This record gives sequence, structure tokens and C-alpha cells, in this order.
Amino acid sequence: MISEKRTFLTEVSQTSAELGALRAQINPHFLFNALNTLYAIAMKENSEKTADGIQKLGDMMRFMLQENHQNRIPLAKEIEYLHNLIEIQQLRLDDNQQIDLKINLQNPDREVFIAPMLLNPLVENAFKHGISFRNASWIYITLTHDPEHIFFKVHNSYHPKSELDPEKDSHGIGLDNVRKRLDLLYPDKHQFSIQVSEHDYFVSLILTIV
Repeated sequence: MISEKRTFLTEVSQTSAELGALRAQINPHFLFNALNTLYAIAMKENSEKTADGIQKLGDMMRFMLQENHQNRIPLAKEIEYLHNLIEIQQLRLDDNQQIDLKINLQNPDREVFIAPMLLNPLVENAFKHGISFRNASWIYITLTHDPEHIFFKVHNSYHPKSELDPEKDSHGIGLDNVRKRLDLLYPDKHQFSIQVSEHDYFVSLILTIV
């Protein structure tokens, strides 16, 4: 009975994800053409940094349209998406800011598969709540693996939003979605923990992939 319920919930979740992907494909050609136009303008104006950001955004959109509806994708593709996400986040940072950013994403030496878009909310959360333009900030992201597990850790400085900020508690939605997807897609095959202090935020995810 429990397994049947879990199967049903998984199917419902996948169907919802597919519907979301279809909505996102309403007119992808228009979006890609617009990005290509912006890319050409940026290159013409010698704005290489902007052009690079536009190109990476296009790669991310292509990933979401083509890969996000699949049950599993190669870990290498997920890592490529994370690199683009991190580099786009870096574009908004000033080189003069006191930000210590350390990234170590270990590419697999064999074929490893993972549910798509499972890791990026943890990275987005780190940049959203771990960066301060007034105080020293840091973000450390590591992804390693062994023959049976994927280990993903995000550790960042924590700068709580003010009480007046409308997005003060918005990070909880993304993390709740991660928890729900883990329960549906990796039942009894994951360990997900969050540790929060006054000054730092640590998320650890261990996936069993066999």
C-alpha cells in the first residue's frame, strides 16, 4: 500500500514537472532569438562580460527546456548547469567586494545519473542569503562522489534579511521543494541536513546512486 502510494505521488510529481516544462516552451524560439540579438549587441559594443553572461543564460535555458523533463540526466550535465549558474551569479558581484568563493565540482569518471535541477536551489540559496555588500562574505561549494554515493555540500556566510524585506523567508520554499523531491525520487536513499547559526549556513546532501 505504501509503495503504491509512493508510486502514485511520484507519477503526479513527474506529470506536474512535465506540465511546467510545456508551459516554459510556449515560445522558446522567440526567447532564444531575443538572447541571440542581445548577445550580438553586446559583442558589437565590446561588452564581453555581458555577452558571456547572455550566452550562459541561453545554455541554462536550453538545459531547462531539454533536460528538466527527464527522470535522470548525466551528472556531468548537472555540473555544467551549476557552473553556468555560479558564473552568472558572479557577474553581479563587484571585484572589490570581500567575497571568498571556492568551488570544487568533481566531474564523474564514469556514467552517473541524477534527477535534474536537484542541486541548483541549494546554490541559489547560498548566493541569495550568503552575500552582503557591507560585510565580508564567503561561499564554499563541493561535489564529490564514490562508486555508491554523491556528496554535495554548500557552506556559506549567513546574512539574514531585515524584517521589512518581503523575501526574508523565501529561501524556505526552494528547500521544501528539494525535501519533497528527495522523498519522492530517492526514498531511503538520501541524507539531507541543514545547520544554521547566527553567522553561517551549511547544507549537506548525500545521495545513494546504486
